[in-house]
Amino acid sequence: MLRGAIAVGGLGAVAGLASGCSESRTIDPKLVASQPSPAVFLGSPIKANFDYEDFEIRELRDGIRPYHMSTAVPLVDPGTHDPSGVRMALLGGKLYDHPVGQAQYGLHLIEAHRLTKNAEYLNRAKKQAQRLIDRRVLEGDGWFYPYPFRYRLHRSEGYYEAPWYSMMAQGQALSVFCRLFTVTGEAKWKAAADATFASYLVTPVAGKPWGVYVVDGKLWLEEYPNPKEVTGDQTYNGHTFSAYGLWDYWVVTKDERAKVLLQGALTTTRDVYGDIANRQWRSKYCLRHAKDGGNYHSTHITQHIQCFAITGDTAFARIADSYYNDFPPHGITGTVLLHPGDHTGYQFDNQGVVTATKPIRLVQPYKAASKGRVRVKDQLDIWYEISDGELAGYHVKEMPGHSYQIGEAAPIGYRIPRPASIALARPEAYSIDATGAMTSVLTNYRVGDRVTLDRRAVLNGVDHLRLANGPYTGRWVRYEAANRT
Repeated sequence: MLRGAIAVGGLGAVAGLASGCSESRTIDPKLVASQPSPAVFLGSPIKANFDYEDFEIRELRDGIRPYHMSTAVPLVDPGTHDPSGVRMALLGGKLYDHPVGQAQYGLHLIEAHRLTKNAEYLNRAKKQAQRLIDRRVLEGDGWFYPYPFRYRLHRSEGYYEAPWYSMMAQGQALSVFCRLFTVTGEAKWKAAADATFASYLVTPVAGKPWGVYVVDGKLWLEEYPNPKEVTGDQTYNGHTFSAYGLWDYWVVTKDERAKVLLQGALTTTRDVYGDIANRQWRSKYCLRHAKDGGNYHSTHITQHIQCFAITGDTAFARIADSYYNDFPPHGITGTVLLHPGDHTGYQFDNQGVVTATKPIRLVQPYKAASKGRVRVKDQLDIWYEISDGELAGYHVKEMPGHSYQIGEAAPIGYRIPRPASIALARPEAYSIDATGAMTSVLTNYRVGDRVTLDRRAVLNGVDHLRLANGPYTGRWVRYEAANRT
């Protein structure tokens, strides 16, 4: 833990903003190995303090960096764009510039160029970046990228009138400029990155562009800074996406200010996970309104995996596992095998109350399509949303050996090897083929033997971990067979 000072512009401290959140949750000591000390950031004179952990910050190879893609986006853009090929938003029949949309598309195009070496991808990425530059607004030394349309957050607050700003846009624009500079060596992109990084150092002032502030000792990169006052939503995913921009800038410059800001932001990501979590349900979208995260729950899982790769700190991997256990990743479809015997389909209302049941008895195995592997509100089990056959429209409970999705489901990759130790003597190590057929070998592992893991998934309805080193590399052990650190 550190107490340090670096001379940069002041950051305003805002106390008590989290008072509108749900009850505070104590940090699980099993997930967080140590507690940070408050760091003095970092002004002259000192303007604000925030907690930060002295995380190691790592450079990452292609394939495990933020925004990595394994397939190139199409050259013919299926999204909304203007005649020049710049990504736009269509709202009320009118095209608007959308800073996050343009920055995200730019990142996708840069990845497509990496994969294909097709110069057209790079040219189109430059167009997205140039549009951001052309529309910049200067505040202090920082460039901000305005949203030109009014926006109502959560339909529960007044409108954000244009222009308004977002640190998610700032962070993703920063990543675009850094990566264009790395690929092209062109000084204009480095200059744009420097000016965008400077937006992280702007003191928050009501009515002016801002986005970085301190709430109850935590550094927040605010996705929805209120344009009229220094308050915000404390949006979890947007905060962490913005932190990725600081990581990209540090990779390019090794700027110590960026490193400490990144360490502070990642400390916030780590330490508020309990307030964001909902036990046995999806995590919250934000702290201020405690809205259901919906599909962003899966984003929270993958972001913690990415933070694990950036820092090597297994606290992030443990938090990813915790979120995974609360609610499985979104969008898992497949084929469910129902073994002979009795099965019951259930229908639920939005509160998890059973509204209808349908029992069936099978005399032979039966396969049905599932459009989702989910948890149902206030139900303890995992369920499949059956989409065809006799149980179409009903949920069927996951029961290993009786009703389960065939093959590998709900995978998450750890991006870097995750340390673990063997918890059971001589556990079986499995392989699985595309049909779901599993074979096993009896290992020679003793309790306490050290291993590494690179993947977690459900195989035929049973939670497994994949070994990443040693004689059984690529094989799976059951979840309870390894203690993850």
